[in-house]
Amino acid sequence: MATGGLAKAAFTLRAPDPRTRSVWLTQLVLAASFVIINLLVLALQPTVFVRWTYGVGAVAVIAITLATLAIPWGRLPPAWVLTVPFADAIAIGLIGATTDLRFGFLWVFPVMWVGMHFGVIALAAMLGTIGISLLVETAMEPGAESALRVFIVLLSLTFIGITSHLALRRTRSLRRLLGRQAERLTTTAQRRSDQERRTAEVLNGIDTGIARIADDGRVLAVNDAYSRLYGLDTRDPLLPARSVEYTGLRGMPVPLSERPFSRALRGETFTDASVWLFTPEGEWRVLSVTAKRLGAVGDEGSGILLVVHDVTAMTYAQRERERLTAMASHELKHPLTVMIGNAELALEADDLAPRTRGRFEAILHASERMLEMTNSMLSASRKDFSGRDDFDDIDLRSIVLDSVASFRPTAHANDVALEVQASEPLPVTADGFRLRQVVDNIVSNAIKYTPPDGRVRIVGEAAGEAMTLMVTDTGIGIPAVDLARVMTPYFRSAHARETATGTGLGLGITREIVAAHDGTLTIDSTEGIGTTVTVRLPRGAHRPATHPGSRP
Repeated sequence: MATGGLAKAAFTLRAPDPRTRSVWLTQLVLAASFVIINLLVLALQPTVFVRWTYGVGAVAVIAITLATLAIPWGRLPPAWVLTVPFADAIAIGLIGATTDLRFGFLWVFPVMWVGMHFGVIALAAMLGTIGISLLVETAMEPGAESALRVFIVLLSLTFIGITSHLALRRTRSLRRLLGRQAERLTTTAQRRSDQERRTAEVLNGIDTGIARIADDGRVLAVNDAYSRLYGLDTRDPLLPARSVEYTGLRGMPVPLSERPFSRALRGETFTDASVWLFTPEGEWRVLSVTAKRLGAVGDEGSGILLVVHDVTAMTYAQRERERLTAMASHELKHPLTVMIGNAELALEADDLAPRTRGRFEAILHASERMLEMTNSMLSASRKDFSGRDDFDDIDLRSIVLDSVASFRPTAHANDVALEVQASEPLPVTADGFRLRQVVDNIVSNAIKYTPPDGRVRIVGEAAGEAMTLMVTDTGIGIPAVDLARVMTPYFRSAHARETATGTGLGLGITREIVAAHDGTLTIDSTEGIGTTVTVRLPRGAHRPATHPGSRP
């Protein structure tokens, strides 16, 4: 048990608390100075030790130092520390009494101690204690010199104490300021770290592959989607990729220097570079790769951002769409040919009533237009509007009037009022057949989804450099949640499926045709109130410089 107590005491001496350490250091500095002075006095003027005041003061300093080292100051109230500098001041007063040696300079230690660590009241009490000692000494040896000595010593010690007190206050203020700044810096660093972590989580949570490359070719960061696509080791993205890039499905491997990553390392920028990727799992993936330059921000230099989109599903869907379109077009050609032939044979009869002849002519014209549309669909499925269509300077108004005339019987049969307002020419440079397909699709949808006693209004007008066609109906409308998807191929809202039949391809084809003519198509709709479809095409002053089928 005794050994354990000694070990505990030794540990306490090796690791004192901050207050105890401060008391020790301050008192030991005074004690060390006193020991050095005593050695010099013993060597130069040993008669001083004969005086009882000097001996009592010296013993008091030693006793105070030993007590300071023994007392656990961390367990006592802070005010108890004041007993040490006050005891030192009294001991120094005894040492300096009745001697010509200027031991009073040692009062600097307790004065600075109190001035730096305690308030003004404690400092005044310390100066008062020293003043009493000086007055007692002056009373023992009265005279003008002694009085002047009291004044000079007190004035000097007061200046030293106030200076120490103010310096400590400034130091504490600076320490608090530095502490607050350190807290702010820590908070800022933590916030930035959190933002970087959230950014990394967001980038790792998306399906788009992203790689950041410095100008010197260093790979700064890659997200999980990029590592997953290329089969990279997440711990070391610089290791070779396990996926292989090809020029096409089961084609030739892309040369190393022409791979998107190698081009980005060279600092190249490009958009929608298409490659086929064969993954380690034995799957084929179609990638659309874009390289964008990043500007320099702060200390970070510029670089290249490599963005990789997996467009496999879109590519196969487009192929399936083309296959389905080709199949449907091929299967429709035979019944349409039969309808056209029978209509022509019927029109050869001389005894047809004018009304019946008009109906057969309408059937014949509609069948011929549908056959032409079917052939066009078959061609488009092979080239996806990449071939060169015929463009002419035409009047969109005539196309609108012809389309409306063909749909009037249908509107009359459904009790839907069909109104047209197009009093001025609408010149455009376009493919007339394609625009007729656009107008037919929009007007057909408006009539189809408008209940009996409803109204469909078609307005064509020239507004500056744009020709505008606006078709407004009082039909069932489109729910807000479905409005953004109505032009998606094969999509039909639940209400639309209940109201009429359809494939969901019409609006998608219409948008592609309008976009191919450098135009825009917008849809505004309110469920239960109606829909407005607006087509805007550029004025046909000249043949467009870019082909409508060209892709950016």
